[in-house]
Amino acid sequence: MEFKKELQVANLKTVEKTLDRVLNKGQIKENSFLETLIAQDVTWHCGGMSDPFQPIEKELHITKQLIDITNKHDIHILFSTKTDSTYDCNLRNDLHTFQLSITNLEDRTDIEPNVASIDKRIQFYKDLKADGFKVGIRVQPFIPSITTSEIVDVFHDADYFTIEGLKLVPQNKEQKDYLLELLKLDKSDFTQMGLLNLKPQIRLDLYKEFIDKLKRYKIPFSIANNDLHYISSGKCCCGDTLIHKSTDFNNTALIQKYGMDYSLDNVLAETGECSGCKANHLFTSNRQEGCFSVDDFFNKRFDRKSSPFSPKFLYKE
Repeated sequence: MEFKKELQVANLKTVEKTLDRVLNKGQIKENSFLETLIAQDVTWHCGGMSDPFQPIEKELHITKQLIDITNKHDIHILFSTKTDSTYDCNLRNDLHTFQLSITNLEDRTDIEPNVASIDKRIQFYKDLKADGFKVGIRVQPFIPSITTSEIVDVFHDADYFTIEGLKLVPQNKEQKDYLLELLKLDKSDFTQMGLLNLKPQIRLDLYKEFIDKLKRYKIPFSIANNDLHYISSGKCCCGDTLIHKSTDFNNTALIQKYGMDYSLDNVLAETGECSGCKANHLFTSNRQEGCFSVDDFFNKRFDRKSSPFSPKFLYKE
């Protein structure tokens, strides 16, 4: 809770200049993967790493300024958030959609001490729906014995559901030990996938009641765990109903088109204008392994069981 000491604030001038150059002047930096995606009108996801409507927004207005800039270019954005307020941002239901993060209906402040009450978030959900916004529910993380299928009943008119299982940070002993004790789980229930993930069959058993209820309500859904992407109603694990456009070479899209045993040739057939783009936007610097382009990346790593985009990574019952 001392994040202000090291708070990094986005440089919105850079965003503004980039969008003007790419979308107004048609100037894309050579081999820029990010700028190619911008030019292709691929939906932005705001909230994957940091909540766009956290309380500091009341002071800094970073998200508000970002939306003002992107609205000039009609950019579609999916916002993932735990908020009960959008802090007077200039939102448009023709451009913006939401995923609200819900893990429980009991206001478990021992797990999420600084989240708005569930009653306030339910009202926020209803207000967004009444204003014509498409709203999905992101159950992330799905917490054993705490996340229950009643969430589906409360949000039975949601436009989409995304489920992703609990993960532990191996290096964070305090978090790991706390949750193992709280949930009465053992480390042997987890498997190493970068982070510690509950074993896939345990996750599927936990999800079953949830999924059965989603099907009864006829709500489209996806499992966002990389090894379970084949359990999806669309070609993007955030949900086709919530996005304007996604890439065709993410593995969820590949599974939809080619099946679970899609080939490297299938991937390369879908990369299109992104094939020669710099691959360093795909991963951190310590994983580049000499790959320059997006196609280099797929060619070199496709057959590895440890590569989340490879069919070999998928868990097949």
